[in-house]
Amino acid sequence: MFKLSAVFVAALLSGAAYASPAITKRQGPPDEDNVCSPASIDSTIKYFIQSAVDSRVWQAEGVSADTFNFVDIQTKVSGSNDQLWSVFPINHGDTFSFVSSSVSSANICANGDGGPLDTSACPDVASRQAPQFAQWFIFCKTCASDNRGATGCQIQSAGEGQCASFLGSLSSNTVALEDCSSKDPNQFWNIVAAA
Repeated sequence: MFKLSAVFVAALLSGAAYASPAITKRQGPPDEDNVCSPASIDSTIKYFIQSAVDSRVWQAEGVSADTFNFVDIQTKVSGSNDQLWSVFPINHGDTFSFVSSSVSSANICANGDGGPLDTSACPDVASRQAPQFAQWFIFCKTCASDNRGATGCQIQSAGEGQCASFLGSLSSNTVALEDCSSKDPNQFWNIVAAA
């Protein structure tokens, strides 16, 4: 008969704990069950990126013929291209790019590289495989079954690791990167198809 060492038994028990179906919580933000990623979102239509706590939406500001300066949050206005975005899944839907509809001469994406959201040229975004500077992870509570939107999404900069947030009061329109927190309602967004 042979003896099992205490270290071997502890390793077996540790491995069983990791394989246990009782461990169901996701690691990292957002700290929610049933999290989805809109990997199959329809990139041929336009979307509002709307706050989950009020009806305000992302808006490209300082728009010129070939770029915009930054993104803030404003009251939704139907028909405003400055508030409409195409959402492109990149790398098989692992990351996403937000292309502004306000600039018709080039693909200009919302970028998160620290502080307020700004811009980055993303000319190859439609290839879906080319490296992009302005890439985001998107984790949502629900994804539309028709691939035309999602709700309760945290939008996390792939470059910085922080999440898009607005700065807390109705008088502040700034959309900026903040440390991700599943407890901060200002970090949750709905991706809403334009009518």
